[in-house]
Amino acid sequence: MTLGAPAALWGLLAVPFLILLYLLRVRRRDHPVSSVLLWQRSAATLAAYRPSRRIERSLLLLLQILATAALVTGLARPAVISPYAPGDLLLVLDLSLSMRARDVSPTRFDRARREALEAASRLRAGQRAGVVIAGARPELLVPLTFDRARIAAALRGLEPQDASGDVSGAVALAAEHPLGPGGRILVWTDAARGPLPALPQEVYRILGTSDDNAGITMFRAAHGPDGAEALLRVDNFSGRPRRIPVDVTHERTEVYRGTLDLPGGGSRTVVFPVPASGVFQARLVAHDLLPDDDVASAVLDPAPLPAVLLVSQGNPYLERLLQVLPVARAVETRTADPRTWGAFGVVILDRTDPGPVPPGDYLMIDAVAPNIPAAAAGEVGGPRFATWDRTDPILHYVDLSGVRVARALALAPQGGRVLAGGDVPLLWAYEGGGIRALVLGFALQDSDLPQRVAFPILMANSLAWLGGGGLEVRAGEALQVPAGGAAAADLIHPDGRRQVVRAAEGMLLLPPLTRAGVYRLRGPGGDREITVLSADRRAGLIRPGTAPATARPAGPGGGLLSSQVPLWPWFLLGAVGVAVGEWVLATRRPGGEA
Repeated sequence: MTLGAPAALWGLLAVPFLILLYLLRVRRRDHPVSSVLLWQRSAATLAAYRPSRRIERSLLLLLQILATAALVTGLARPAVISPYAPGDLLLVLDLSLSMRARDVSPTRFDRARREALEAASRLRAGQRAGVVIAGARPELLVPLTFDRARIAAALRGLEPQDASGDVSGAVALAAEHPLGPGGRILVWTDAARGPLPALPQEVYRILGTSDDNAGITMFRAAHGPDGAEALLRVDNFSGRPRRIPVDVTHERTEVYRGTLDLPGGGSRTVVFPVPASGVFQARLVAHDLLPDDDVASAVLDPAPLPAVLLVSQGNPYLERLLQVLPVARAVETRTADPRTWGAFGVVILDRTDPGPVPPGDYLMIDAVAPNIPAAAAGEVGGPRFATWDRTDPILHYVDLSGVRVARALALAPQGGRVLAGGDVPLLWAYEGGGIRALVLGFALQDSDLPQRVAFPILMANSLAWLGGGGLEVRAGEALQVPAGGAAAADLIHPDGRRQVVRAAEGMLLLPPLTRAGVYRLRGPGGDREITVLSADRRAGLIRPGTAPATARPAGPGGGLLSSQVPLWPWFLLGAVGVAVGEWVLATRRPGGEA
C-alpha cells in the first residue's frame, strides 16, 4: 500500500482529543424521587464526573473514533500497488555511452534491460508492448505487439552506442503511438545530458549514482607541414581534479607517454609527432566508472593510389594531368551514370550536373550536387583568393596568390570546411553521410590556375585526400561504400568480430557503426579502414539527472510496471456511513448513552 498524502495522518491526533472530550463532558440525568433521602444514593455518581474515571464502554464513542480514523486515512489517499499495468506499454531504453557506467551492477544498461525484460514478462493477455531505442537517432524497434518473445529478443539484442542517446526524441516518438486507456511509456535512462520531457503517461527510471569519469574525446592523426602529428584531447567529467597517465602506441610500439593534470570539469589537449602511417591507439591509465572511453584509435592513411573517373564534356587540362598524376587508372566519360561509379575511388564531375550523388568520393568542378549542404545562388564575377588554409593537407605547398578567376559559383555552404576564397568560397570540403566531396567553385577554363605551378600540386593533394583508404564517420551512422565491382565484403569490427556486408547497385551497405574505433572493410580490391568517432564530446558525462517534477515516478524499489488501485474513496464513504450511523443512534437514545 502507498499513501498519496501521508502528512494527512497527523489528523489521527484528533482521536485522543475525542476521548479526552468524552471523559470530561458532564452527563446528568433527571431522576424523579419521593424523598431527598434518595439524593444520598446519587452521591456515588459524582465520581463519574471526575476526569480520571475509567473509560466506560460506549458504542457511540467507538463509532466516533472509527469515523475520525476513516476520514483521516481517506485524506491520506491510500492506494494498493498492483504488480500489473492495466494498458499497453512502450519500453524506451537509453543507448547512450554513459549507460555503460558501472556504478550500478553490472552496468546501468544491463540493469535497465533486466527491468525491461521483467516488465515484458508481466504482460497479461490482451496487453501489447513495443520497444523504442534512444540512440543517436531514435527508432521504433518493435511496434506494439502481443508477441512477448519478439519483445524479449529485441531487448536482449540491444547494446549501448558510443554516442549520446536522444532520449527526448525517443519519448516524443513513443508519444506519437496511441496506447489506449491505462497505457504507459516506461523510460530507462540516466538523464545525464539535459532535461527530460514530461507527459502524463510517462514513468521514468533514473539510473546511476556517480559522475566519476574521464575519457578521450578526440584523437586524430594527420600529415602536417612538419611531418605527421596526432592530436589527443582528454576531458575530466567528474567534479574533482585528476592526474591521468596517457599512453599512445603504434603497432605495439610506444610513440607518446605523458601525464595530464585535469581540473574538475576541465580538459587538456596535446599534440605530438607520430610515424608516417598506420593505426594508433591511445589509452588512459585511469580507474573510473566508464572504462569504454579510456581507449581510442586513429588512422593515418598512407594515401593509396585511387582509380579516377572523369565525367566531362572535354577538359584538356584534366586529361593531360591525369596521365602523369600517380593514380591507379583514369577513365573519361561524357555520360553521368552513377550506377558505374562504384568501381572508382574518385569521381571528377567537371561542369556536370549529375543530380543527387550516391555515397563516394567526388571532386566537383563548377558543379554542386543537390544532396550536399552547399547551394549555388547564382554566379559572381571576378572573385579572388584572399585567404587559404595552408595547414590543410589539400593546400600543402599550394600558392594561390595572384590566381585570377573570371567568374565563379556563389556558394553558400551549410557546414564542411571553406579552404580558400574571399567574398565567396572558392574551394570547399565536405564529409558526411558517406560522401566526401571537394568543390572547386569555378571552371578551369575561366581561370589561369591551370597555367600555374599550384595546379598539379592542388590536384595531386585533392586526389590523395579524396582517394585515401580511410573514412571517418560518427558513431551510429549507417554507411554506404563503393563496392568496386565486388558482390560482398567482410567488415571487421574493432573487437575482431567479422560480418559479411552485401552490395546493392554498386554500393556496400554497412550497418550502423555504433562502437568507436577502427573498422576494416576487406574486399577483393584490398582493405579500407573506417574510423568511427564518438558522436558527441558530452557522451562521457555520467552524472545522473532527475526526472521531471510532473512526471509519474517509479514505484517502490524502482518498479515501473505497476498500477495503483485507490482506496481513499472507500475510506471516505465509510467515514460518512459511520458518522450517519452514530448520529442515528445518538438521536434515538435518551441522553445519547449506549
